[in-house]
Amino acid sequence: MYKLAFARLSALALAVGLMGASSPSAGPAVVDVLYAASLVTPMNGPVADALRANGIQFNGEPGGSKKLANFIASGVRSPDVFICVDPAIAMGLGRAVASTTVFAHTSLGIAWSPKSRFHELLESVAAGKTPLLQALSTPGLRIGRTDPTVDPKGVYTVQALKAVAGASAERKLLGDDENAAQIFPEEDLLARVETGEIDVGFFYRTESVQRDYRFVALPPSPASQVSYALAIMRNAPHPDAAKTFATFILEGKGRAILEHAGLDYITPRGTP
Repeated sequence: MYKLAFARLSALALAVGLMGASSPSAGPAVVDVLYAASLVTPMNGPVADALRANGIQFNGEPGGSKKLANFIASGVRSPDVFICVDPAIAMGLGRAVASTTVFAHTSLGIAWSPKSRFHELLESVAAGKTPLLQALSTPGLRIGRTDPTVDPKGVYTVQALKAVAGASAERKLLGDDENAAQIFPEEDLLARVETGEIDVGFFYRTESVQRDYRFVALPPSPASQVSYALAIMRNAPHPDAAKTFATFILEGKGRAILEHAGLDYITPRGTP
């Protein structure tokens, strides 16, 4: 569906790149990456650590994909690589992008922590004993989601609920699309669920895996099946590091890290 312009680097090229990055004469390499906040845990942890071990400094900034794309389009940020949810967002940057690869997908659903006041009710949803919509309609249940104006997950949440429940029932559950009582920055939503401030939130499966939350996927629909894209920027400040990072994520150790974090890669291992 999307034209993939990324030319795969060989394992030898990656090894050479990593060796060059750690060369004392060349100094430490740097890669600037804007990425979807749903990947903040693996990116800030094992991805950054693995790159650092090979002499590459990872400067990452998480955020809502639409917000980050607006930063790039306006010139507020000039990253080497942009990883976003919804490939159309990267493609929409036009000539600012040198190549785009749609590389993985995940599902959208509800997630909660053991601290949720409605833990038992939500567990009954996971066990198939209580209908999802009935549980979400429980009086006093505090729902959290992201802003559809800056984050694709916020858009998908509204669309997926409409597909499941119909427009009228969706509005009863979520209120206005930008209902301030439910909307939180993507970076804060997981923490609010962790503390019990929110009883249940709409998340990607990757986020629930990273925090070891319970997760129930929404019924399949175009909005509940989510794709990730990696874009190398045309005027990347560190072009060699950008290519090395892309190979690391698409084919190297970074792939294993993100698979462990809950991403389902589209291309099987070893496929040319």
